[in-house]
Amino acid sequence: MPNHHSFPRTSFIRWFVQDNEKLDRDIRLKLLKGPLSSRAALAAAGLNTLLVCSVAVILHPTVFFICWWVADIVIWIIRWFLLQRFLTREASKLPYAADLSLLFGLIWAAEIGVGTAACVISMDPVLQVLACTSAVSMNGAIAMRNQGIPRYAFTQILLTDIPLKLATLFQPEPMLRVLILQAPMYLTGLWVLLNNLNANLTKAYIAEAQSTHSATHDKLTGVLNRLGILNMLTASLSSNAKEDAGFFVLYLDLDGFKKINDASGHATGDGVLVSFSAMITEVVRKSDVVARIGGDEFIVLMPGTDKASAALVAERIIKTLGDYTDTHADYDGLGVSIGITESAAAGPESVDQVLSRADIAMYEAKSAGKNCYRFG
Repeated sequence: MPNHHSFPRTSFIRWFVQDNEKLDRDIRLKLLKGPLSSRAALAAAGLNTLLVCSVAVILHPTVFFICWWVADIVIWIIRWFLLQRFLTREASKLPYAADLSLLFGLIWAAEIGVGTAACVISMDPVLQVLACTSAVSMNGAIAMRNQGIPRYAFTQILLTDIPLKLATLFQPEPMLRVLILQAPMYLTGLWVLLNNLNANLTKAYIAEAQSTHSATHDKLTGVLNRLGILNMLTASLSSNAKEDAGFFVLYLDLDGFKKINDASGHATGDGVLVSFSAMITEVVRKSDVVARIGGDEFIVLMPGTDKASAALVAERIIKTLGDYTDTHADYDGLGVSIGITESAAAGPESVDQVLSRADIAMYEAKSAGKNCYRFG
């Protein structure tokens, strides 16, 4: 599932999700998505706590239990509303959506903890068994759902569990106070479980990211490969239709590369490709995407730009390569021909059509004397 959320903005909430600060941003967002991604989990939790609250009101229609019942419903509705914002990709319209969602998750846990404590104090055996069983099961669900952010999950568990344990001090059955003695073992076990779950989930996300990177990146140069740039172009064309915005594609082919490769060997040829890809990456903007699609052919995807900027980048690439060959005698005769085409916002087109136009423009540059660029 794509990440349609962002990191919390407030320092208070950020503290609860800072368990994995050294990880890649995308992996951290995936770890954060637990409480922001499942309607089924929230619906099940809501029905479970509503059942306990309703039984409490039926058996003991006191002001406290009625208020608990109302609070539980209101908090669940707010959490459902916030979850819907994430699932419908509208969370960006609410700047503090992540903060509010996580905050109300903590409020919900505290509300369950206080309500469960009241059930224990009520001395009603039905409520005691029902509420305690519900609280324990909810803690297991919290550990599974929020394993990506163990600090946050453990705080929720503390908010549900500590009030229950303290409530045993305010009811007449002394044996129930054994729960206080049991608390350190119970909480330690959950903390160890949470960290093990988090470690396994993190390893899985890292492995997934490494696998995706290997599949979409060129092993020699480190830039995107053919599959990677085709995916990017497909996504860009899809964005065109939605956002009414175009982009430019530069199709680059090294002139004189075969001669160097044949004369000096493949190791030297590989060095040329690595150096050239590094040059391109230095010249283009951070928002641009560089790819090697095979042999000595490269693609530069330039979103959100204009014809003049695309031409300027092409000129810089040609000049940078020229400066490099001037200082490296082994690369004498090396140049680059560049074809440039624009994907207009108006009208549907395919990736093949865009690349074909850029490829034709690149051959026009070769026909014009090489080491230059042409628009297609």
